[in-house]
Amino acid sequence: MGSRNWRKVALIAVIFVAWVVAYADRIVMSTAVIPIAQEFRLNDQERGYVLGAFYFTYAFMQLGGGWLADRHGAKRVLTACIVMWSVFTALTGMSWSFTSLLVIRLLFGIGEGGFAPANAVAIAENFEKRERGRVQSLMSSTVFLGNAAGSIFVATVIAAYGWRWTFPALGVCGVMVAAAFVFMLEPRERMHVERDSSGTQKRAQYMQLLRNPLTWRVGLIWFCSSTLFLGLQSWMPSYLLKLRGIDIQHIGVASMIPYIVAFFGTNAVGHVIDKAGAQRSRPLMACGALLCALFLTLMMTTSSLPLLVLYWTLCIGAFTMVYATVFTVPLKYFPNEHVGSATGLINFGGQMAGFIAPVIMGHLIGAFNGSYVGAFLYLVLSAAIASAIACTLKTPRANEERAPAALANP
Repeated sequence: MGSRNWRKVALIAVIFVAWVVAYADRIVMSTAVIPIAQEFRLNDQERGYVLGAFYFTYAFMQLGGGWLADRHGAKRVLTACIVMWSVFTALTGMSWSFTSLLVIRLLFGIGEGGFAPANAVAIAENFEKRERGRVQSLMSSTVFLGNAAGSIFVATVIAAYGWRWTFPALGVCGVMVAAAFVFMLEPRERMHVERDSSGTQKRAQYMQLLRNPLTWRVGLIWFCSSTLFLGLQSWMPSYLLKLRGIDIQHIGVASMIPYIVAFFGTNAVGHVIDKAGAQRSRPLMACGALLCALFLTLMMTTSSLPLLVLYWTLCIGAFTMVYATVFTVPLKYFPNEHVGSATGLINFGGQMAGFIAPVIMGHLIGAFNGSYVGAFLYLVLSAAIASAIACTLKTPRANEERAPAALANP
């Protein structure tokens, strides 16, 4: 294996681990909010704000983080993001009130916000377009591996030591990953020339992307699909505890099953996109979103716990058809120098859904006197809208160009 291939493997390995830690840090609050709510005496509406706060600042940082990664390369942005989010993950365990918890979660979102677009830039810098669907899907699948590992880890640590020790433990893991970036990866060549660093060029780039109908439609699909996934992720532990009577440790085990299945499903979709062609984007997203709505409807109507876990697993599995496809669109259809910004713009909508969905669900649960029916119907409707938008999607022919010449030599 040549030095260039080893460099690719090192890049994949380090970013893969970083993503697992990132999603474990993110999902911890879904389970930890149960004892936190008891200690801080939070109502359903306040719990919704705590669950969604991270996504508010995370969404806005997608925009600036993507541009920074396009301008300065992936490694600097990736390393800075990991250090910052790890610090605020650890500090979460020191919160003392609803307000302090909310502020720390908002700062945590700023730290992690630039990571996703910088990841896309790293892939664009090092991989040919014909490879990017599989690589991006591998990285995207870490959301499910991180959620699976995080669910069981968090549940175990909370049950044994309490919620306050869980966050510093995850923060230490993040710092170790940041150290791996510093010592294992060499700085990479920029794949495009330096440009005017003024705000004029930045605004022109975003205006060009915003005028592209593909950006808007994929962004809306991602917003509606993320409403279902992130809303479900945020409130499922509380739902299982309150309405199904499952304790925290068993919630971790139950949560792990859908995410493990989805990890393999996301990688399978990435292979389909690269092998069958990027023109499969529309049917994959349309069918995936529609199946999410169907399986969530079945999940909320069953009284059987095994069937609930099965439908939940199938729902998250269907979501991977949307998830893996959305993040290959910037890599397949946008110029290399716009990959980070395009990814940031599209992901902005999805992460705003991460803020909006838990808050709306909290209000709906309160309005329905603790019933989750209204909240789940809101998620079903969002997935159905995503499917309808996907049916109207028109994608240009992908340009399967070679990697930049600067990276062609070992």
